Amino acid sequence: MNSNVLENNVKNEINEIKNEVDGTLEKKQTRMSKWASEIRNIRTKLSMLSVEHATHSRAHLESIISFNTGIFYTGLFFSFLDWSYVFPWVLMGLSISSTWTTVSHHVIHGGYPNMEPDHTHTHTHDKAKSIKDKDNNNTHTRAHAHNRYNRFTYGKTLRRRVLDWMDYILPEAWFCEHNIYHHYKLNETTDPDNVQQNLVLLRTMNAPHIVKYGIVALFALTWRVLYYSPNSFKYYLARVLKREMNDGDDYKQLTLVGLVLNAWPAWVSKAQYIVTVILPLACYRAICFAPVYFAHAYFPSVVTYSHIRNVVLNYVLADMLCNVHTFAIITPNHSGADMYLYKSSVTAKSDEWLLRQCISSTNYTLGTDVVDYLHGWLNYQIEHHLFPDLSAYEYQLIHADVRAACEKYGIPYICENVFVRLWKTVKIMTGQDSMPYYEGSELERYVNEPWSQNIDNLQHIREIRE
Repeated sequence: MNSNVLENNVKNEINEIKNEVDGTLEKKQTRMSKWASEIRNIRTKLSMLSVEHATHSRAHLESIISFNTGIFYTGLFFSFLDWSYVFPWVLMGLSISSTWTTVSHHVIHGGYPNMEPDHTHTHTHDKAKSIKDKDNNNTHTRAHAHNRYNRFTYGKTLRRRVLDWMDYILPEAWFCEHNIYHHYKLNETTDPDNVQQNLVLLRTMNAPHIVKYGIVALFALTWRVLYYSPNSFKYYLARVLKREMNDGDDYKQLTLVGLVLNAWPAWVSKAQYIVTVILPLACYRAICFAPVYFAHAYFPSVVTYSHIRNVVLNYVLADMLCNVHTFAIITPNHSGADMYLYKSSVTAKSDEWLLRQCISSTNYTLGTDVVDYLHGWLNYQIEHHLFPDLSAYEYQLIHADVRAACEKYGIPYICENVFVRLWKTVKIMTGQDSMPYYEGSELERYVNEPWSQNIDNLQHIREIRE
């Protein structure tokens, strides 16, 4: 009898300890950790259908590339018309934009790791260091040489740059600046795309708003060549030189104005930038225009000087349209008074890292392929920053689940019209608004509350509503 009593007492004590442990574990489950777990589950479920999605992603990418090619050459064919006809430079401009934002952007992120139909479509889950290591693996590169849209080979040589993406931005430089520094340091002081930090001179300038708006407009018309081209090259060169970026001067933005004024750091070679980035582009465009000049030389009555002028002017307008278009859909993605800045870094892929991608990114209007195309598929920016290595097609599949998870746990999920977001960004650029810091904010306290308490609160709210 005493033995039975002792056994029961031991069982009771074990149960009490188990309940205490379970209670402790439950208390450790915060709103943020529960949300992050559900976000990871979305990715896991998507990966289970990776082979099926590979086929659709491939067809989706190829349809976009075919469309871009079609509208570009249609615009080019009619570029002998006066610029007032509009459609030649609009078609070419949209094609140039899409080649960057939809095609090159997602390819270089690894959204299309294997385009062969009979292979499994997989995605990397590693952080920036792993990306660097894999990128240096020559064996891996050779294994995927057959795949034009694999990030390890896309645009990596002059020949591939001509075939894949010949623009002001060097593809390898985009990888370094965007994939590594921007994505893994989002809205930190070392994020190269931190709008509030980069525009501090304009924000603090003692000038009327109309003057500041004019400066923003000029920047929008020229930003690919004026800012993105040299600044991304700096991060590429730092990687080539194996230089650790130091706080301060190394993170100051490089522009072509700085090149002219001899204001670049000594370790950034101006000659190398011109030879590597600008000269190949200039030669490429000269060769493309050569047939028009030769046609004018041999058939001046058919191909007149006015035709040559129209071809050049239409292409310049297309380039400017691309600048304005990409400025409007890229710069507002992480800026606005409702986006957060960060004073410190966190471990990549951790719960808080995922949270930061969500609360410091904004989506635009979502809808059909036409709507998404005009937004460069950057209207799925929250999903893209949570899972950077998905295809454009896959973001369309998961955005509803991500939004539902955010609504379930009360995590901010912002989706607004691109022009609303652009205006909010301009207000940040001109100093009319400022972005708050996450550390010490009410949101930080809110997301770190024990989730069990939140469940009780939700049940209480439901009782009141009933």
